[in-house]
Amino acid sequence: MTTTSPPRVGPVHPKERIEVIDILRGFALYGVLLVNFKPGGLQFITQEWPGVFDQAVLWLVGFFAVGKFFRLFSFLFGLGFALQLGRAEARGVPFFPFYRRRLFVLLVFGLVNAVLFLAGGDILHIYAMLGFLLLLFRTCSTRTIIAAAVVCLLLPLVRDAAVTGIQALRQADSQAVERIAREQEQRAAEQKALKQRAQRTYSQGSHAEILAFNAQRVARSHSSSLRNAYLGLFGEEFVMFLLGFYAGRRRIFQNLTAHLRLVHSVFRCGLGLGVVGLSVSLGIRLLMKPVGPSFINFLANISWAVGAPALALFYTAAIVLLAQRDKWKRGLAPLAAVGRLALSNYLLESLLYVIIFHSYGLGLYGRVGYGAAAALTVPIFALQIFVSVWWLRRFRFGPAEWLWRTLTYGKLQPMRVSP
Repeated sequence: MTTTSPPRVGPVHPKERIEVIDILRGFALYGVLLVNFKPGGLQFITQEWPGVFDQAVLWLVGFFAVGKFFRLFSFLFGLGFALQLGRAEARGVPFFPFYRRRLFVLLVFGLVNAVLFLAGGDILHIYAMLGFLLLLFRTCSTRTIIAAAVVCLLLPLVRDAAVTGIQALRQADSQAVERIAREQEQRAAEQKALKQRAQRTYSQGSHAEILAFNAQRVARSHSSSLRNAYLGLFGEEFVMFLLGFYAGRRRIFQNLTAHLRLVHSVFRCGLGLGVVGLSVSLGIRLLMKPVGPSFINFLANISWAVGAPALALFYTAAIVLLAQRDKWKRGLAPLAAVGRLALSNYLLESLLYVIIFHSYGLGLYGRVGYGAAAALTVPIFALQIFVSVWWLRRFRFGPAEWLWRTLTYGKLQPMRVSP
């Protein structure tokens, strides 16, 4: 009698990887670096640096990067979920226990990153939390997945419409108008105080003070009301999770040749909707500066909710189409190395942010403009490309990827590339 060991889930073999997905991850990592490397302030629309160059960079980054590359990463997260689910089903292994451990480890990575490095910028712990919800859709049809994505996109917009309508009714009462004005003044004062405290803490605070402030910001972000926190995640990250899952379920990236017509359609529609939606949204915020719930602010929110994911999908389609050409594919190939080490590179970007901007590093927080900060991202990302290509010639995984897989699979993973 002979026995066979039960099938096991494990890391995907390098030859089984879809290169264009790794290229997209690498491309998205530069966008995340560009957005996170803000030298001060909590929003990208600010007058802290009134110079023409800084303002131009600020608005270009706001139009082309803010909210787009995190959405692209969210799309790739949903796509990765579909690919991993498909491989587990093909091997006949249970998917839920493996993915539950994977998400839990990612949650720990994210919380550590948020407290140590990026209190307001970490996305890993958000992905881990939403990833558990994605498990609810693993047996759903593609039609149900698209319907759920539409509902999630509309949820925060319906919320905003309701708040705007209630506010309009309140404004019919003179006393209510005064209360609204006081509420807006109070929120503006709280936001200003928070920015001033962030400026003081990051530029002058000790390591312990910065960690305490980061922990408070993370706790505050997750103790906010449902209106301010979690519904927004459904309309942003989770929508893209579902669209990525849909793409994986339809096997679009596994068979791109058969789906190039769809990719071309996404390219055209994404560009059109993205440019129009973002132009309207940012134009309203620049020219009219709406404050509080109002129809014009609601219009800006709708335009952003459509334009940001549309432009993210345009980026996705553009990279996919370029990668179909041999010359472009060779040129984009180094991005695949960055994408294969996405977690390590993301954490490295956070560490470099701390070294450059925090008080116990170079202490440049609030001391350099947005133009200089954006310029810093170019040599940093060039270094990441060089190191990633060098590393993968010698090792199978990045340091963080190796730890993630080791904890997920419950055994040490081989690190060195086999000769």
